[in-house]
Amino acid sequence: MLTIYRASAGAGKTHKLTGEYLKLLFSQPGAYRRILAVTFTNKATDEMKSRIIHELYQLAAGKPSDYLQLLTSCYPTGEAALRKQAKQLLTSILNDYSAFSVSTIDRFFQQTMRAFTREIGLQGAYNIEMDQERVLNEAIDRLLTDLDQPGHEQLLEWLLRFSEEKIESGGEWNLRKDIRSLSRELFKESYQLASEQVSRDIADKSVLLTYKKQLYELITNVENQTQSLGKKALCVMEEYGMKPTDFKGGSRSPMLLFEKWANGELKEPSATFMAMADNLNGCLTKSMKKSQQELIGCVFENGLNRQIKKAVNHFSHLENYYTAKEIARYYYTLGILMDVSQQIAAYREEHNLMLIADTNELLHKVIAGNETPFIYEKTGTYIDHFMIDEFQDTSRMQWNNFRPLIAESLSNQRDNLVVGDVKQSIYRFRNSDWKLLDEQLQQHFRSDEVRVETLRDNWRSCRHIVEFNNALFTAAPAILQNSYNEVLESSSLPLDRQDQFKTKLMRAYGHCYQQVPRPMQDKEGHVRIQFMESTEEQDWKEQALDQLPGWLQTLQQQGYAIRDIAI
Repeated sequence: MLTIYRASAGAGKTHKLTGEYLKLLFSQPGAYRRILAVTFTNKATDEMKSRIIHELYQLAAGKPSDYLQLLTSCYPTGEAALRKQAKQLLTSILNDYSAFSVSTIDRFFQQTMRAFTREIGLQGAYNIEMDQERVLNEAIDRLLTDLDQPGHEQLLEWLLRFSEEKIESGGEWNLRKDIRSLSRELFKESYQLASEQVSRDIADKSVLLTYKKQLYELITNVENQTQSLGKKALCVMEEYGMKPTDFKGGSRSPMLLFEKWANGELKEPSATFMAMADNLNGCLTKSMKKSQQELIGCVFENGLNRQIKKAVNHFSHLENYYTAKEIARYYYTLGILMDVSQQIAAYREEHNLMLIADTNELLHKVIAGNETPFIYEKTGTYIDHFMIDEFQDTSRMQWNNFRPLIAESLSNQRDNLVVGDVKQSIYRFRNSDWKLLDEQLQQHFRSDEVRVETLRDNWRSCRHIVEFNNALFTAAPAILQNSYNEVLESSSLPLDRQDQFKTKLMRAYGHCYQQVPRPMQDKEGHVRIQFMESTEEQDWKEQALDQLPGWLQTLQQQGYAIRDIAI
């Protein structure tokens, strides 16, 4: 069974993880060798290891333990036998500490990679390079230094074209800066997950030239269609002697969009404009004369409504256009992206090193092409149970590497768990994908293999703090979702795609409500909210800093310790 624990701050996540680990630890001799618990920081790893060792010591020494009742309920052998087993387990772990597998996710993947050095083309004594920027700068230096060497004529031509386009468009010309900016994409999972065929296409400049032609054909076609829409609508109005300002809204009439489109400006229609399709009343006002209303009705029925509907449909299917426009912005830089990649690969090979960003990608390629038992055979370690902490910070490729291993464990009826909190997904720079925990994790396994639990009690905060958080995370997501939906409804995104996002924020924050356990109910706590506006003399941050000493003094006078105050 895979248990998914949704745990907000203060919900006793570490306590739960430790309890679940101890339950597995007492299940059979040597179980610690077959349990893997991973988290994201060394601090969290050390905290969990210390907690487990401390509780084993408490049990072995006959001292009170928060987990004694849990363990005796799972293993009814009696307290004395349980404490004796705890002493044996503690001794075994301390004498075999390297097999006590509580580590960071990066360290686990690095250890696994060591077993596949031959498959990935590295020598056994390779080094891990953490400073990716240094390697990238070295690769770009090599790229630019070798431009006068034979065989680089095509690359030189691309760089010249790139420079010319930057100057013609009036942009800042900084070749090295632009190359470095785009080349950082090489280290991102979105690039690494791309197929090898795409990489080969980027490396082939003739393929890119053909691709450029297709891009600009698409862009030109869309812009021509938009301009034609505007001109046709204006022609319909002119036939009846009318202008866009004669319609509802006057000088701010949505019909003025047709003028913008006719003049070559591709401006998206507003929600008001889109609501005019098949809606004559949207073009009229009560103050208009009857003759004017009848004239607008004739224009509307004899061609204008058709152009409005065409425009709504046209702007609802422009994803490819905007994608092409964005690609075209970086087109020439894209042409040299593979050259930078090749320079990085050459540098890695010369120095027998692997970038930290390469780990997930290389391991993904190894695991994706082999059966799970083979992975265990190569690493020399068979894992029965997986425990993943802070799952909201897991990237898609990291999960793809774990997924077949967990699937193997589930196929043998083993217990696994993940713990996370969607609203604490803060490490986006690590390519984390909060949507995995929010909705997708449960879709990867059978329904009878997955169980979801929410840790409701907050053991860290006083009653008023918890009640304030409950109110905030009930109201704020609803307000944000409504604001987001307003933007969504006025966008060009198809309706079926819009429906996928109209409740997404509410769902993500749907498990935030916490309860105050009995030991915390008598501790009231204090919450104060003060809204500040920046003035010409001071911005709001300066005002807050000026008032901070007074706030702290007042709270201390009320009996609160400095360590218990958060601003």
